[in-house]
Amino acid sequence: MPPSSRAWHLYDARHDKAYILELTYIHDGYGQLITEGHAFPLEPGMLMIFRPFQLHHVQMQVSSKHPFIRTVLMVELDLLQEYWPHFITTHHFTYHILNEQISTPPLYLMPDAPLVQLLEHFGKQYPDLLPYEAAEDACLFTLNILTQLRYLWKSEAHSPHSHFSDQTTIRSGFMNPHAEAAMQWIEQHYAEPFRIEHIADELHLSVYHLSHLFKKETGNSIIAYAQAARIRQACVLLSRSILSIPEIGHRVGMSSTSYFCKVFRKATGTTPHQYRLRLRGRD
Repeated sequence: MPPSSRAWHLYDARHDKAYILELTYIHDGYGQLITEGHAFPLEPGMLMIFRPFQLHHVQMQVSSKHPFIRTVLMVELDLLQEYWPHFITTHHFTYHILNEQISTPPLYLMPDAPLVQLLEHFGKQYPDLLPYEAAEDACLFTLNILTQLRYLWKSEAHSPHSHFSDQTTIRSGFMNPHAEAAMQWIEQHYAEPFRIEHIADELHLSVYHLSHLFKKETGNSIIAYAQAARIRQACVLLSRSILSIPEIGHRVGMSSTSYFCKVFRKATGTTPHQYRLRLRGRD
């Protein structure tokens, strides 16, 4: 029987807002993951990967027969900042997954998979480590986890059943179609100025009903979801392009540079310029 649900954080106390990569492995439970205009079915053995600032909502159908049992690992990537020059391949891979433009589908892993065993072993050891041991072991563990992810990524990319290149929504069968349609609408129009009334009219719903339904299904308001989509795309443009900060703000639907910088800093804890330098290892 898998252990009780647990979560632990590996963090760098120098930063007020953690730049976190989250991994969640499901030991038991069934449900769905809703993120970035996609809905993915969840079942035991699935590993979810969440990039920093990625808005997501997990809905589980909990029962006495199938409780929701999971292991959650949240790692601040700044822990590895000084190690990147020595682990170039791992750095490039991490840089790649942080800037994927589509949602990463949950990966199915057997309980004896190396990555799952790493999570299990470190989860048992970490609470008993002394501070100087924890700092060193956390870095080694994180590099090992990222290496295992890189192996998985490579095998999934060459699998004929891989969803990594599929940008269509994968429906789990019990998400409200109106909420799903609203998510898709936002993903297609977040770079344009719009009001909730525009989506409500498109779906032939009242603003109140749509807002209530969307919050219930996704765990977030329509405004928060649209804002997260804009920040996500801004992060991609900041890392992959040489566009100016004002131009990036304009391309994600925020023509006022000061407003864009304010919203970006509130969401990420840093300015767009600092984010660009930080991700490229030049902080």
